[in-house]
Amino acid sequence: MSVIAVLLIILFLLMYVVGRDRGVRSFFTVCFNFLIFFIMVILIANKLNPLIVTIVICIVISSITLFYINGLNKKTISSLISVTIVVLFTTLITYKMGIGAKIQGFGKEQYDSISSLSLYIKLNFSTIVICEILIGLLGAVIDVSISISSSMNELYNTNSSITKKSLFDSGMNIGKDILGTMTNTLFFAYISGFMALIIYFSSLHYSIADILNNKVFCAEVFQILCSGVGIILIIPVTALITSQILCNDK
Repeated sequence: MSVIAVLLIILFLLMYVVGRDRGVRSFFTVCFNFLIFFIMVILIANKLNPLIVTIVICIVISSITLFYINGLNKKTISSLISVTIVVLFTTLITYKMGIGAKIQGFGKEQYDSISSLSLYIKLNFSTIVICEILIGLLGAVIDVSISISSSMNELYNTNSSITKKSLFDSGMNIGKDILGTMTNTLFFAYISGFMALIIYFSSLHYSIADILNNKVFCAEVFQILCSGVGIILIIPVTALITSQILCNDK
């Protein structure tokens, strides 16, 4: 049995022991989302517009993750709306910046890896960079959004006479507590991905200036910063949308 199969079994057992039915649903959600991501890659490789495909897939993945695990209710609806708004807004913010930064494509350190491959694949790598940012951002945004909307929903159920403004302020305070830890989580998730790259730069005796101006390094830093922007945006958007939906009955 392969190592991956063993790890999958361990993951499934742990999720079942800790989360029971919801843990099992979470496991199958991850598997299904991986399948959807694989379909997205195939669609992009077949020359469909990468940005449109990625945005649609982000919405599909968010819907499955939120509704299958947490059910169809006001908190998941408000979370889905918030995630969709932030994904679209992040796309608008990062699109021009990504093109202007010229971080698309491959760096000179990757020439040996791609030298035997055909480069005539007819894909716009400027757009692919934005797609990478959206996919990398999605999990963190969903996590923050559902945490805020779920907490606000509990506050509203405990005190249904709470005003819309007070509920919004509570959502913002909850988001501020999440912001620091989630930003660190995102930072270390990205930085661990290019630890080997930093070691490689060190073995090549790159100076600090060479590293900071390297395309591969800049692309990673660009994704970290753009993802941070998305996490910051999701807090007020979720607080606003959730307070509007929960207090709509009044």
